[in-house]
Amino acid sequence: MSNHIMFVDDEPAVLDALRRVLHDHAKQWAMTFVQSGEEAWQRLLREEYDAVVADIKMPGLNGLDLLRRLREHEKTATVPVVFLTGLNEQDLKRQALELGAVDLLNKPVDKSQLVARIGNVLRQKSYLDQLRQTNAMLEQKIQRQNAAVAQARLSVVCRLAKAAEARDEQTGNHVIRVGCYSRAIAAGMKLDPAVQEMLLLAAPLHDIGKIGIPDRILLKRGPLSDGEWAVVQRHCVIGYRILREPANLLRPLLASQGLASQSVITLEDYDPLLELAAEIALTHHEKWDGTGYPLRLYGRAIPLASRIVAIADVFDALVSPRPYRGPCEEQQALRVLEQSAGSHFDPEVYAAFLQALEEIRAIRNQLADERQVFAQPDFPWL
Repeated sequence: MSNHIMFVDDEPAVLDALRRVLHDHAKQWAMTFVQSGEEAWQRLLREEYDAVVADIKMPGLNGLDLLRRLREHEKTATVPVVFLTGLNEQDLKRQALELGAVDLLNKPVDKSQLVARIGNVLRQKSYLDQLRQTNAMLEQKIQRQNAAVAQARLSVVCRLAKAAEARDEQTGNHVIRVGCYSRAIAAGMKLDPAVQEMLLLAAPLHDIGKIGIPDRILLKRGPLSDGEWAVVQRHCVIGYRILREPANLLRPLLASQGLASQSVITLEDYDPLLELAAEIALTHHEKWDGTGYPLRLYGRAIPLASRIVAIADVFDALVSPRPYRGPCEEQQALRVLEQSAGSHFDPEVYAAFLQALEEIRAIRNQLADERQVFAQPDFPWL
């Protein structure tokens, strides 16, 4: 495909001269000749051009104004412009170069010089176009790889969350619902959308530490002793340590397989998602009045994410069946939350929960557990 070049000059005699001078190159280049900057601009918006050769001093839309428009518009930002100028137009030449003109030619134009300059401009544009295309392909490849890595990471996160849920004999989609409720509450508080998405993904890991609690205590039917309750409370610290474990523990393994120096595998000790999940795992049982565990944090000293997850977790636990009890009616669960606002729960988070209640109900219906658990005698630890 031949290159397409536009020549712009308000003097018909100049355009005729350019036609005659470049007649021998008509098969090599497709050439369009226009007599005003405005006409040139309209054509450039409709058609594809590889270069523009224009006079600077024209009535109406002059060459400098045309160049400004080209550089400001996404479609024409990379079209190279060569200006034809008079010998004494030094100030205009300076302005043209500052605006991004790629070359300047003095009038009257020498044929061999004009042909050579246009050829250089077209070659440079071809190289830049190839570079942009290559960069775009590489960017798409990187995006696909990043998406695949992100999907794999999220898959692992979901499986970790389900593993903790299975250890506790909780049912079905509890951890997924807690994540969705948390995002809805965060939206009600007008938190940044990115924070809402992070909560959706991090909240399901809130009880990952229950993996480290012995079955004889975690699955006990009946009241827990003080010692057993102290062991259960350790799941917060265990979860925090699991999620904050430095990635460099894997470095010896990779090194032993000759993979440590390969760029395909990178180990980052800081992961925003896991950092948030670790924070939630550690502090989601803290209470607004300072009577929670394990750190006895009070009020706003409790991370906001944990204050949100706390009410989402308790609500879903109340209205869901457990091996040791049946589910509460929603109104009963709401009364428990209302009575606990200001003691267990942050009052502002509770208000956002109520604001998001319709969405939370819809989520609960959409993610309802398929299997039912027969109610067992109730006991106090939830």
